[in-house]
Amino acid sequence: RNFPFIKIKLYSFIFFFIIINANKNCKGLQILFVGAAETVSQERNEKLQAEKKMKQKIKNKQTKIIIVSLLGMSNAGGVERVTYYLNEILRSHFDDVQILSRGKISFGKLCNVIWPVLLSLRLFFIKNKIVIANSWNCFLYPADFSIHHGTMKGTSAHVQVGKASRLIAAMEKKSAKKAKKILAVSENCKKELIELYKINESKIEVLNNFVDEKLFFPPSVSASSAGAESNSGAAEKVISESNFVASSEQKINVLFSGALIERKGLSKLKDFSNFIENNNPFSYGDGTSSKKYTVNLLIASNSKNEYGNFENKNHTKIFSGLDVHQMPDFYRNGDILIFPTLYEGFSMATLEALASGVCVLGSDFAVTTELSDFDFCVKSDFSSSEKTVLECIKLYENFKGRKNEIAEKTVLKFGRAAYEKKLVSYVSESLKSLGV
Repeated sequence: RNFPFIKIKLYSFIFFFIIINANKNCKGLQILFVGAAETVSQERNEKLQAEKKMKQKIKNKQTKIIIVSLLGMSNAGGVERVTYYLNEILRSHFDDVQILSRGKISFGKLCNVIWPVLLSLRLFFIKNKIVIANSWNCFLYPADFSIHHGTMKGTSAHVQVGKASRLIAAMEKKSAKKAKKILAVSENCKKELIELYKINESKIEVLNNFVDEKLFFPPSVSASSAGAESNSGAAEKVISESNFVASSEQKINVLFSGALIERKGLSKLKDFSNFIENNNPFSYGDGTSSKKYTVNLLIASNSKNEYGNFENKNHTKIFSGLDVHQMPDFYRNGDILIFPTLYEGFSMATLEALASGVCVLGSDFAVTTELSDFDFCVKSDFSSSEKTVLECIKLYENFKGRKNEIAEKTVLKFGRAAYEKKLVSYVSESLKSLGV
């Protein structure tokens, strides 16, 4: 009769015994469960990290770097040449680099307005991008980087310009105002942007143009040691067979490279050419140490309209149609580059001559602040051709036989490596700010 009661008591005893023992081992059970939970959590975090990296990798591939250049790119000269190098450098570091340029349709006189507007609108519809614009080429779009090669307002202060200059200046200003960061090619360009366009100084960086040392190097350096393919022949042969009047005097080859227009100093060049034609040879020095020099002028230009001012002369020769692979030979056969330019952003011709071991005699816009510590770069006002000849002879005497030194110092400061490092750093920082 009492058996069910005893059975309940027995079950109760067993139950409480289990509870008591469970309490004693509670800590151990807790550790077991927590440890298992931590393992699951760690596995989940690792999985999430792997997924995040995969998404990041996909996003990296999707992010485009778009270089906006109205006339595309070319290795010939000007903004198109800068674009050529930008594309080449960025493609070696980033997956997707594209050039955005004008189409085939011409809008006549309005071409330089309509196409920048169309390119600006096009950019608003492209996702996941970094935009590097050449100044006003997409002036309505807030580019990540706007490269300014000078200013139209600065140009008009020194040279007579056309009616469209005011419009271009307005587009330049708009593009600079909208841009997140501005890359100015020189300290003077930066100064003009601040003073003429009232651009905030904090968003302007100076990124000087560079010279390709694998292409431009002095005569004593072989193409193979400079890391370039040999291009010698065409220009070198033409220049060495220039048929200048033979003489026993020391010969100084003075160079000019560029368009034969007033902005580049055309009138000064004409005066110089006429002066050396009528006054060669020139004496320099005192008494018994006086030497005689024959000064020749070699011009590389495609401005055929002005050839008549320099043709049929004994001491002036023009070389037409030299491409970028022939220009190094042109420079290597010279001693001094004269550049009486009235306005430049930052002269590529100056850097190319220097990297080839050639001294430079130039105006304030040819021999800029960045070149002030080079004693083989001398400023001149070109006030008289006689003075210019004397300056050329002095430079020749001070630096003959020192072409390698000139080239080495130039490349150290303005070579491709320094430019590439800064450019890639700017773009990488911009990508980071996008979370890429």
